[in-house]
Amino acid sequence: LAQAVVDSGALEALVLCLEEFDPSVKEAAAWALGYIASHTPELAQAVVDSGALEALVLCLEEFDPSVKEAAAWALGYIASHTPELAQAVVD
Repeated sequence: LAQAVVDSGALEALVLCLEEFDPSVKEAAAWALGYIASHTPELAQAVVDSGALEALVLCLEEFDPSVKEAAAWALGYIASHTPELAQAVVD
């Protein structure tokens, strides 16, 4: 399913959802991106390539703790695969 989401081109839409005003939309998008990234290094790289990192980092500054938690998990999933992906998260 994660590969199907990537193949459909939906990652960009999920990244745009991270910029929405509604915290529940941001939270759902961050969880979705994290779940996609959790499967394989290639899927995690696709999430990075979609431009999600900057938006996820900005979500860490949100007032809503649920948004912060989802963004932190997503970043952790991305970083967990390879040293290069971990460095991308840190940078």
